[in-house]
Amino acid sequence: MRIVIAGAGEVGYNIAKELAEDYDVTVIESDLSKAQEVDKLNVEVVMGNAANVAVLKRASIESADLFLAVTGNDEINLLSALAAKKLGVKTVIVRVDKPEYADMPVIRNHPVGYDVLVCPNLVLASYLARLVTIPGSVEFAELEDAILVEMAVREDSLLAGKTIADAGFPKNVIVAAIHRKGKILLPRGNTEILPGDILAVFGKKEEIQVLRGVIGEPVVRNVFIVGAGEIGVYTAKILEKSNLNIKMIDLDESIAERAKKELKRTKVIVGNATDIDLLMEEEIDKADIAIVATESDEKNLLIALLAKSLGAKKAFVKVDKKEYIPLFEKVGVDAAVSPRRATYLEVMKLLRLMDIRAIGEVKEGVVVLEIESGIDGKKVSEIKLPESTIIVAIRREGEIEIAKGDTEISRGDLVYIITTWENVEKVKKRLMA
Repeated sequence: MRIVIAGAGEVGYNIAKELAEDYDVTVIESDLSKAQEVDKLNVEVVMGNAANVAVLKRASIESADLFLAVTGNDEINLLSALAAKKLGVKTVIVRVDKPEYADMPVIRNHPVGYDVLVCPNLVLASYLARLVTIPGSVEFAELEDAILVEMAVREDSLLAGKTIADAGFPKNVIVAAIHRKGKILLPRGNTEILPGDILAVFGKKEEIQVLRGVIGEPVVRNVFIVGAGEIGVYTAKILEKSNLNIKMIDLDESIAERAKKELKRTKVIVGNATDIDLLMEEEIDKADIAIVATESDEKNLLIALLAKSLGAKKAFVKVDKKEYIPLFEKVGVDAAVSPRRATYLEVMKLLRLMDIRAIGEVKEGVVVLEIESGIDGKKVSEIKLPESTIIVAIRREGEIEIAKGDTEISRGDLVYIITTWENVEKVKKRLMA
């Protein structure tokens, strides 16, 4: 398969890095330093503007099976994708940042001709809203009617100190993995759950909600959003569908006024989110969750830590610089999420390559895969899998079944697996043999 990627920024570089070992990848980039960096990968690099047909032809676009337009410029992405489609590329996926081009996180079969439009900010807003509405979650990946959620175990959690067998999880919910001090553990019934553990829990959506009582997470009632831009407003729109008390603050009066017109049940305040007196007046101490989504990473961290010091129970923060994510979470932010990382994950999720689909990433380097089984009549316990790999569920005739040791896998079943990126090829060989 030939793949052409327009843009070698964070999104394009990571996609190229992921695909380069198995596919013929060409990257188009106009910035010399970025081009030199991506040239270190096993890819061909073409310098130039991807919206220029001559540049596309230098990248041999006519023989490409897939074109990914993921530069930081919406117009270049849109024009280059249209040109690629005209020149015969079967599938084009386009990143767009501006709300006038996309009113949903992902738009498939766009009337203009794009196969997929992905809007990073709206993808991120949707993600933030899910973090709010799934109790205790810090990460998640959706598998249609089932969901894999990562939940943090607090010091006062009812789970702390109990074994998996004694924890009282709902029948069709399993703990697929435990992240503990940077390592991934595959738990057994006698594995003890410790404070600070991150549990990767898989089950049907309605049953995951039952975990509120097991985890001991308080019901979320009050949400405080800092930043009335695109991410803040779209997040609030989603959350307004739930029975929540939502407040939003922004320093820019015109932006705040626009947000007031778009939102129905959210109180929008004009003011400085670093003003302690104003935050206390607006009862930040009663916030179950503070979502901070201004344009400055440093300001987002400051406001998040300030909100928590004043009584907000959790803080979710938008972060543009990837290297800040572990730092922010280390100093007290409950979840640091990046629009670019969200875009990368969404694009990878959309790519059905070699009968493998990457559903999502639930922790840095840990991926959820969907693979069509090529094996027949084997039990889960009989399949030799690489280290840090677990089969969590199978889908057969549209029905999802939580995988147990004695679950039998048949040819054609869709198998859901948690593993690390470096194990993907090994997993593929074992499941498709």
